Amino acid sequence: MSLATLGLPAFAAPEIASGDRWLQGVDQSGCLSRADQFIQDIGVPSDGGEIDRTGYFDDGTFRILCYAAGSDSMVIVFSAHENSSEVASDFMQYVLNEIAY
Repeated sequence: MSLATLGLPAFAAPEIASGDRWLQGVDQSGCLSRADQFIQDIGVPSDGGEIDRTGYFDDGTFRILCYAAGSDSMVIVFSAHENSSEVASDFMQYVLNEIAY
């Protein structure tokens, strides 16, 4: 008997949105500090690396990456939601706006 005949449910891929923004006058460390503050403000579990922060919700996740560009930085946000591309896109824009303030 093969796995195909067992009738296993198909796993739906999450809906994903991404975007980026230059942070003029904000270095990589400042970008990461803003990401940390944002995650603290919304109160979700998170993980962090050298250049990234990842936050977790029950129905999705997001990742914030901060890249150095001299005295500036670029923030890139990926947002995933189990069911809605609109929720993923709206949340991604929200994160970018909050970090770029």
